Parts: sequence; structure tokens; C-alpha cells
Amino acid sequence: MARPKPEDLSSAGQDSFLDVVTNIVGILIILVMVVGGRIGQMGLTTAAQSSARGAELEAELARLEAELATAEGEIGALAMQGRSIAVETGAATEAHVRLATAAAAVRLEVEERKRAVDATVARAAESAARKTELEAALAKCALELDGIAHLPATTKEVLAYPTPIGRTVTGDEIHFRLDKGRIAYIPLTELFEQAKAQTQRRGGSLATMANRIETVGPVQGFSLDYVIEAKVDQARGQVLIRSREWVVRPMAEMLGETADEALAPGSRFARVLANVTPETTVTLWCYPDSFETFRRVREELHRLGLPAAGRPLPDGAPIGGSADGSKSVVQ
Repeated sequence: MARPKPEDLSSAGQDSFLDVVTNIVGILIILVMVVGGRIGQMGLTTAAQSSARGAELEAELARLEAELATAEGEIGALAMQGRSIAVETGAATEAHVRLATAAAAVRLEVEERKRAVDATVARAAESAARKTELEAALAKCALELDGIAHLPATTKEVLAYPTPIGRTVTGDEIHFRLDKGRIAYIPLTELFEQAKAQTQRRGGSLATMANRIETVGPVQGFSLDYVIEAKVDQARGQVLIRSREWVVRPMAEMLGETADEALAPGSRFARVLANVTPETTVTLWCYPDSFETFRRVREELHRLGLPAAGRPLPDGAPIGGSADGSKSVVQ
């Protein structure tokens, strides 16, 4: 049996390849056409979209320009309002300054008037108080006058002092201090005797003796500071030693007796005066706070027949004297 003749495999393969190529080309053409159509549609869509977006942007731009114009107009109006407000503010500030100045002036005037009124009220109150005092004093005087008018007639003893003609004390003299209403005996004679004895006891040359300050005492509450002076009497050939200056110092504040105590019988004041003769002057060193005591003591001395000499002293002044000082004057 004869075998079949084999087919030509090369031609069959070529047909299949061409078919495949043809199919691929067709597919490619179809794809190109599809892609081209889509691209055209996409271009048309993009163009349409771009046109729509451009219109929107133009509308938005127009709206923004309109808003910008409106804003510029508002800014201009606000600027004008700002300038107007600035002008009004300046005017208001100036008016405020004027008002503040006027208010300050008014306050000053009110304060001045108030002070004037206060001074007037104070003067009126003072005058009223003075008037009340004067009325009270007048009423008191009227009552006293009425009482005096109805008193029975009485006789009063009046002390008569000698005619006040002063004379310098040349004889013996004793001293009292009147201070703080108290009277104290000043033992001046006893202190000078101590000073004389102390000077004679110490001795020394004239150079060391002259201008030397010494102190003696205390005696009955007082001490004596004195300055020694030495002089040569060439005519007699003697050396004179004396106290050029002296000061009595109390050793305590409240020395002596009150006026009532001193004027009572048996007092220290009375015992000192018991040995005093009418030829001895009683010198009273008196401070300003003891003039009433001085008056009472002087009356007592006048009653005893003893001459009295007053030595008024300012507050704080010491009791002292000097060789060139003045002597007491008795009346």
C-alpha cells in the first residue's frame, strides 16, 4: 500500500504566520483608532473643561476686582473718617485741657474761699469764747462787788515801811538765799574765815599765790570758790592778800526752810536773827520764783526792826561778788 504524500509544511507555516501578522496589524489598527478616538474625546473634553475653568477664573477675577474696588473705596472712606476723628480728637483734647485748667482754677478759688471761711469761723469762735469769758468775769466782778457792798466795815493793819531812800551797807551784813520759795542762811563769814585760814596755812610765793582758785566748805550746805589776789603796798612795805572774786555754791537743791517754817517760832531763820543787832544788814539774794517769800520775809525783818537789802538774781545765776563789785543797798 502506498503511503500518503506528505504536505508541504513550509507553505502552511507561512500562511499561519501571515494570518497572525495580519491579525496583529488589524488589532493594532483597531487599537490605534480606538486610542485616537479617545484622545480626541479627551482633547475635546479637556478643551471644554479648560474653557469652563477659564470662564470661572475670569468670573472670579472680575468678582475679586469688584471686591478690591469696593475695599479701596471703603479704605478711602475709613481714611477720611480717621482724619475727621483725628481732628475731632485734637479738638476734644484741647477742650479737655481748657476744662481741666478751668476746674483747677475753680478748685483753687474754692479752697481759698474755704480757708477764708474757716478763718472767719475760727475768729468768730474765738470771739465768742472771749465774750463768754468776759461775761463770766463781769458776772464774777458784779457778785464780788455786791458782796463787798454788803460786808461790814473792817479795819486792816497796814505796814508802813521807811521812806525808800537807799544807802550803801558799810557795817556788818548777813546773807540769805531765797529760791523755790525757801529761805536758807548763807554762812559767808564762816566761809571767808576758812578761806583766810587755808591761804595762811598753804602760803607760797607771790607768783604761785596770785590768781589761784581755791575752794572751802561745805558749811551749812554751801561751799565757797574764790580767786586769790596778792598786792604789794610799797608805801607800807606790806603784801596784801585778798579774795578778788568769789562764788557761793549750794550743795543741794532744796536748802533751807519754807516761808511758813522760817517765820514760825524756833525756826533756823529765827535762831540766826536772834543774834543780829539793828546795825547789821540782812541781805536777801532772791530768785524770780521767790518774790512772794521775799515780801513776807521783808515784813518780818521790818517788824523786828532789822534793815533789809534785796539782791534780785536771774534764774540760774550764782551768788557771788568781787573786789570791784557793788555793795548792797539798804532801804
